Amino acid sequence: MSKLLEVRNLSVTFGRVKALDDVSFYVEENDYLAIVGPNGSGKSSLMKCILGLIESFDGSYVYWDDLKREDIGYLPQRSPNQDKHFPATVYEIIQTGITNKRIDRKTMNQAILDLSRKLGIEDLLNQKIGYLSGGQSQRVFLARALIHKPKLLIMDEPTSALDPSFRDEFYQLIKQLHDEEGVSIVLISHDLNSVNQYAKNLLYLDQKVVYFGSVQNVCMSEALMHQIGPQATAALCQVENHEHHIHL
Repeated sequence: MSKLLEVRNLSVTFGRVKALDDVSFYVEENDYLAIVGPNGSGKSSLMKCILGLIESFDGSYVYWDDLKREDIGYLPQRSPNQDKHFPATVYEIIQTGITNKRIDRKTMNQAILDLSRKLGIEDLLNQKIGYLSGGQSQRVFLARALIHKPKLLIMDEPTSALDPSFRDEFYQLIKQLHDEEGVSIVLISHDLNSVNQYAKNLLYLDQKVVYFGSVQNVCMSEALMHQIGPQATAALCQVENHEHHIHL
C-alpha cells in the first residue's frame, strides 16, 4: 500500500513547553488511522502542522503520491449551538468547501446535490444552518470537507457534540464513505470503542509516540497498556461495545 503522508521526527515547542517530541508515523492509501491521547498530548499541534497552520517545528512531514494540501479535507471539532445564529444556508456552507474557483455553476450545483444526497441532507440545502440538529449540522460540515473530493480526510473529535444515538450513525456513515470512495481517514478521538470498531490503525500520542500500529495488535503493546490502564485497554482489545463508550 502506497503512503499518502509521512511524518518524520516531528518536534514542536511553544516557549519552554514541548508539545511534540520526535513523532514519526505515516498514513497510507485507503487507511483509517485513529489518533488517540490524553488532553494536552499534542494531537491538535500535530494536525496544525500537517495542515500548514504551524510553520515553526523540527523534523518534517512529506506528502507522497502527488498529495497536495488542497487534497486534504478537514472537519474541525464543533461545540453545541455553535451555528445557532449563523445566517448561511446549508448550500452556501457546502459551497465554501469548493477549491476550484473556475468551476461553472451548473457543475457546482450538481456536485453539491449529488453529495448531499449521499449524506442524506438534500432536503436541507435551502435551510439556515442554525435550525438544524447537531447530527444534521455535522453532516453539512462533513459535506463541506468532502465537496472538493479529497484523498485524505482529517476529523477532529467529530462526534463530541453529538448525542450517543447520532454518534454511531455518524461513524457508520464515515466508514461507508471510506469503503466506497477510498478516502483515507485520520480520526482524532477520545472514544476508544469507536476506534476499536472502525479504525484500522492507531497512533497513541503523549508528546511522544507510545504506540503506532494496527488496532488488532494493540493488546500486544505493553507500553500502551501501561499508559492507558486496564479499562481503556479492554475497550480497545474487546469486540465492539455499543452500550458503554469508554473515553480517555
